[in-house]
Amino acid sequence: MNTTIHTIEDLIRILDDNPEWGDALRARLLTKELIELPEKFTQFVSEVHRFVEATNRRFDALENSVASILDDVGILKGAHARSAALRETPFIASEMGFRWVKDLTAFDLWELINGADTSNVSTNELRSFRRADLIIEATDQNGAPCYIAVEISFTANGRDTSRALRNAKLLTRFTGKQALSAVVGLRRDDRIRDLVESGEVFWYQLDPEVLEAEQP
Repeated sequence: MNTTIHTIEDLIRILDDNPEWGDALRARLLTKELIELPEKFTQFVSEVHRFVEATNRRFDALENSVASILDDVGILKGAHARSAALRETPFIASEMGFRWVKDLTAFDLWELINGADTSNVSTNELRSFRRADLIIEATDQNGAPCYIAVEISFTANGRDTSRALRNAKLLTRFTGKQALSAVVGLRRDDRIRDLVESGEVFWYQLDPEVLEAEQP
């Protein structure tokens, strides 16, 4: 077959009509590395995808580990704050204008609930009440008995104020006596400021020094 090529268009037409000629021409004009480049690039992209997936899995695992550590630290900080607050209970009552009598034990709370009207109080509420961070028995300036429902956190927040307010209401219901609410911590969430400033909840700030580990 006689094929005459006068223009680049002639060459393109011939290569279109004869794909094998294009392959032969490509092999002559390009190096082996350039010819294999598309396949190598596809392999490279596949490797990158695998690397990204593996990296994401590692980051997910790291993120979960960090979250778990932060949770554990939060629990330890809360427990440390509670231990410090329990050493301050007479001062909490005093700053609220009351005289501390005692901290109620779990048995005290059981006796208090056992003889009270608990109708319309859910099992979960009663269980949460029994697990209150601190219930203080105190007397007012006239010697009348009262109670203080205290919630303790490293950083006092809305959950603490809600529990303290609820526990105070339950104390009044169960005992018929005045009950107040307080939150204790090293810091407080700014979102509870209105409750504190209105006097609905008393705020007692722990001194950072009381949270320091005791030296031997």
